Amino acid sequence: MNIKEYIKKDGTKVYRTNVYLGVDSLTGKQVRTSVSANSRKMCDIKARQAINKFINNGSTIAREKVVFDNFESLALSWFESYKLTVKANSIRSVKNYLKVYILPAIGTYVLPKITPMLLQSIVNDWSKNANTSEITSGKREKGKGKNYKIMLNIIKRILDYGVQLGAINDNPAIKVFPPKLKVRTVSKIKYFDDKELKMFLEYLESLEPSIENQLHNALYRLLLATGLRIGEALALNWSDIDFSEKLVNVTKTTLQSREVQDSPKTKGSNRIISLDNTTLQILANWRKFQNNHNKVIGLSDSVVFSYDGQRLIYESERARLSSHLESARLPNIGLHGFRHTHASLLMNNDVNPKEIQERLGHSKITTTLDTYSHLAKDKKKETAEKFSNILKAL
Repeated sequence: MNIKEYIKKDGTKVYRTNVYLGVDSLTGKQVRTSVSANSRKMCDIKARQAINKFINNGSTIAREKVVFDNFESLALSWFESYKLTVKANSIRSVKNYLKVYILPAIGTYVLPKITPMLLQSIVNDWSKNANTSEITSGKREKGKGKNYKIMLNIIKRILDYGVQLGAINDNPAIKVFPPKLKVRTVSKIKYFDDKELKMFLEYLESLEPSIENQLHNALYRLLLATGLRIGEALALNWSDIDFSEKLVNVTKTTLQSREVQDSPKTKGSNRIISLDNTTLQILANWRKFQNNHNKVIGLSDSVVFSYDGQRLIYESERARLSSHLESARLPNIGLHGFRHTHASLLMNNDVNPKEIQERLGHSKITTTLDTYSHLAKDKKKETAEKFSNILKAL
């Protein structure tokens, strides 16, 4: 360190040095300062204090260091900012991870006490719980979820936020490695095969023509014909359906709270889907039926699947479908099963996977192929026969 001696006008000595603090973590610029003292030793001490202060402030001079009482206060501060950048479903999911897993585990810890060893121990416990939990109907016990990698990533993001604010110097979570989740059960996609689908359509035809049955006939037939997610279907207004061009425009989705989100699940989910004549006729019939029974006058653009302008609720619809399937003596494929059935039908009838991807609103074709290609059972047999014919033609 180059400390220089200067003589003031009054004849007293002063010692001064220029100090390189480092690169500012926020601006990316090199930061320098100068210190002065009445002695070389004190000048050297002040220089080192300036460097330490810079480091402790998160290697920046752009703001003052922020202090948090514990991890929970840091996490809640991060969450307030996070909520402004994501959709409602992501907010609800992360809020649940914080409430059920993360805050009970480390919420009361002061930040300096959060070490890689502590976090590794917590993640190991989450992994052990997930790998030993009983699985009922495809779900693990509450508090023993399998998504501990996601939870670790949330902790990393919270601590990164702490580093940016200068509350901590580094992120201990980056040194933590999540154990592998053991594969114990194969998740089976639920859908109707050809025989079951025929039975379901016959069941719908046999229902009494009440307003409720007319509504659900139209809803189920649209889900089967388009592969729409249930939230996307329940968000539709009549203006989203173009009867002349035979199209449905998907631009929004309904959350479990009945709230409509202006954009669907992913960027690829914004799409236009062509409709067949039979489905269009069923929708047109339902629209007339709805208008005749609508108690609300003057609705210029009413909700497609509604009573008197009120959107249906996901939980209620799931229970209602379960009741219908029980009456029809069919397996409970769930509302999402209509989407799987749609994809299976297209896969088994030589529809280009790219077209299926676009109809389903997957952002990547690999998602479509990885999820549904194994449903094309008939095609596997045909492939084997084609290979045999190729050999015979040699």
